[in-house]
Amino acid sequence: MKNTENQAADNVIEFRQKQEETKKKKWIQFPKYTGRVFLLLLVLCLVAGIGSCKIKKINVEGTKYYDDREIKKAVKENYYIPNSILLKLRNRFFPIETMPFVEKIDIEIINRNEITIDVHESTRAGCIEYADRYVYFDKDGYALEVMNERLSDVPLVTGLSFNKVVIGEKLPVKKGEYFDKIVKITTLITKNELTIDEICFHEDGEIYLKKGKLDINLGTGTGLDAKLSVLPAVLKSLEKKSGTLYMDQYTEQHKIITFRNKK
Repeated sequence: MKNTENQAADNVIEFRQKQEETKKKKWIQFPKYTGRVFLLLLVLCLVAGIGSCKIKKINVEGTKYYDDREIKKAVKENYYIPNSILLKLRNRFFPIETMPFVEKIDIEIINRNEITIDVHESTRAGCIEYADRYVYFDKDGYALEVMNERLSDVPLVTGLSFNKVVIGEKLPVKKGEYFDKIVKITTLITKNELTIDEICFHEDGEIYLKKGKLDINLGTGTGLDAKLSVLPAVLKSLEKKSGTLYMDQYTEQHKIITFRNKK
């Protein structure tokens, strides 16, 4: 008898477990088309949300040389999408190209109808005067931009002759060693945070920098790292003076610098 009662109790327990399992299965089972309907509703919500994100206002930040209108125009001419979300996604996966000396832009969404274009400009290493205009080149010596105006904080390279200059190509310097020295000097000028007006190559092979009323003789271009690393401190000590600073003999071992006042 006891065995029979135990079996009945076991059956009751099994029945309750079955009920609980059935309830759980019913809880997680969806009707046949619920998943598809839910996905469709989600897509429609996204489309509706994106559709209301038409760009009505564009801000520009981070520009130093370029005008805000130039950046806006360049963005709008580069497969522009007038939707804040889609334009941000487009720029993330397919970066928008704008101006020659802009490394990249970031799109920041202020609200669904307003964005800010954050501009990251690259440094103009120098420029040359060609055909009465100024050709600006990057740190690798590539001519990237032609302008009518001379930017005051970009050094002008003089003393070199060019048959032709092609935008997007390296400067066609006749003497190869001059090209290497131009790139080296402009890179060190940027590295040491110098503001130089002119880099002048003389016929005798000597290189001069011009800063205000000062001429700086670098010699033939040897030991440039050592010379330009100490130049900021030397220039600070010669503020408001005019004359020639001779660094042609300067090395890390022989720290020879002389200055001659202009008469």
